[in-house]
Amino acid sequence: MKLFRSKAAPQYDPDLTALTTDQAEHLRELVRRYHAGIGVRVTVSGRTVQRAEGSSNLYNLAEFCRRADRGEWPALVERHYAALAGAADSTPEQDADVLRCAYLRLIADDAIPAELAPEFGYLRPVATGLQEALCLDLPDTVRTLDDRFVAEVGLERLRAAGRANLIAAPVEHDVLQGPTEGSTLYAVHGESMFVASKALVLDELARAVTGRELPEEGALFTAPSRGYLFFHPLNEPGAAGAVNDLASLGLRVHSENPGPLSPRLYWWHRGTVTNLTEIDEAERSFAIAPPAELMAILRRLSG
Repeated sequence: MKLFRSKAAPQYDPDLTALTTDQAEHLRELVRRYHAGIGVRVTVSGRTVQRAEGSSNLYNLAEFCRRADRGEWPALVERHYAALAGAADSTPEQDADVLRCAYLRLIADDAIPAELAPEFGYLRPVATGLQEALCLDLPDTVRTLDDRFVAEVGLERLRAAGRANLIAAPVEHDVLQGPTEGSTLYAVHGESMFVASKALVLDELARAVTGRELPEEGALFTAPSRGYLFFHPLNEPGAAGAVNDLASLGLRVHSENPGPLSPRLYWWHRGTVTNLTEIDEAERSFAIAPPAELMAILRRLSG
């Protein structure tokens, strides 16, 4: 399969990989200054902010900063922590209200720092690069739920409500013809924070978008950022071309849009998701390596 290589890049921070080492340390210092200014003592290291009432991470804030001029960063820091404070104030108290705003959400498998992972033990791995979380869609922010909150409401109740709400979340879509062998790609997008999360209910999404069930062979998809999901049902001769088309599209959209998830290509088959992308971090290279079962399907569809 085709190999994708990127050009040499500057040195990126090992914890806040969206930023260079210099940018990451500048952001940490801004966070320290912000909290000092409001009289709150914090410890900032890696991508974690520790304070008396708990911990948070800098992952999302780093992504916002990456796309803004450096002079705008102080304002972004202030808005970010004001939104977090607002989330605590706006979280519903009644279970029925919680369930109405609960969603399953697809997050990067490194979105939760290792030091905070014990507080999120309920998270489910989806495939390499992705995991499933539960969150609340609040007026000013999206709050990822921790074990303590989940235990209070009930894991299965939240998952059932989160799945139903995710299926119902409105999205838009376009039908694209890939440049390789005319493969048909479905581009799903919209204002919802849960567009890419629709990969968790890809069978339901495909039925709504295409008007048909996914074929027995499943579908290829990429969820490069929270606002985009691209997929190709494995039911036409252009399927082999869709592999490269989706892989290239996923890499580009992942690098250009807010809320990046994963640049990888995946295979959805009977409800199981398989990663198809091999990434060499040292060489900064990407290779597509389908398993034997998928290769047989691609050959058969290609005639």
